[in-house]
Amino acid sequence: MLEVSITKKLRNFTLDVNFKTDNNVLALLGSSGSGKSMTLKCIAGVERPDSGKIVLDGEILFDSNKNICLSPQKRRIGLLFQNYALFPMMTVLQNVLCGCHHIPRKIRKERAMHIIEKFGLCGLEKVYPKRLSGGQQQRVALARMIASNPQLLLFDEPFSALDTHLRRQLNKLLSDILKDFGGVAIFVSHDSSEAFRLCPVIAIMENGKITVHKDRLSLFKNPETIKTAQLIGCENILPIRSDNNNIFIPSIKTVVEKSDAALFSAVAITAHDIYPDKSKKYIFYANLERVIASPYDTMLCVKTDYSTQEILCKIPSDFNIPNIGDKLFFSFNKKDIMFLKDIK
Repeated sequence: MLEVSITKKLRNFTLDVNFKTDNNVLALLGSSGSGKSMTLKCIAGVERPDSGKIVLDGEILFDSNKNICLSPQKRRIGLLFQNYALFPMMTVLQNVLCGCHHIPRKIRKERAMHIIEKFGLCGLEKVYPKRLSGGQQQRVALARMIASNPQLLLFDEPFSALDTHLRRQLNKLLSDILKDFGGVAIFVSHDSSEAFRLCPVIAIMENGKITVHKDRLSLFKNPETIKTAQLIGCENILPIRSDNNNIFIPSIKTVVEKSDAALFSAVAITAHDIYPDKSKKYIFYANLERVIASPYDTMLCVKTDYSTQEILCKIPSDFNIPNIGDKLFFSFNKKDIMFLKDIK
């Protein structure tokens, strides 16, 4: 169990983070500068919060009231950054051995070699980091972190500099590592798909605060806030006006009944939940502005006569694509509308 309740004044806002997570993998999802990396640094002991408390499995890592602040070396935390931070003058084996410092000296090499084999690095034991590919360097960094037998794993966008193929391979490796680890891990990312694949629970950070914290399926079905909907890649976020028990969507001139309408500032509808026909409950008329093709599907970008905002509709690639400028009917169901708050 990890419990975090800390504040730290930064240049643009005050980091004010409160959360608990059990033996699970938690994603911290947020835009650049939202406070994700600083939160990890505070947990790891690289940065010191101004106030608050951090407790891991009953052990106090930081408590401003009791003047407790354990050094990073005493926290038994594995932290992996994007740049890997390998020791350039050490070989692969020597780098991994650095993670085995807590193990009795006579079995350190045996432990290091076992981990090297586990991470698919056999044959590279005597190679220096500069001669390794990006994917190999990341495997060494992961191996060194696991070798230290940490109580908590922290990942700060570790794969963001890798190409798609390598990223997919390392995602699989990391998924296997986390499954075997069985403890608390936090994965920082701005990639919602990656967070969904790796983490059962996702927390959203906005301006130094966690605004949404829930399981991944619930979050993607009900993102709750405008910023969260943007982060998970929802294509259509439409402003609204509320009146009593109704929500009016001006861009498509549609009224939706909603008992707590006054609480919301926008609605979101994913592109694949908008249909290029009149088969669903809510129907609107729009002009086809442009078409974005891909190997597996096609995106229709349309505008109504009432707004300059584009609305996106995703259709199968074998669908009969209309002509630019055509006026088309589109429709959607109420169950596919996500009602959003605007948290300042």
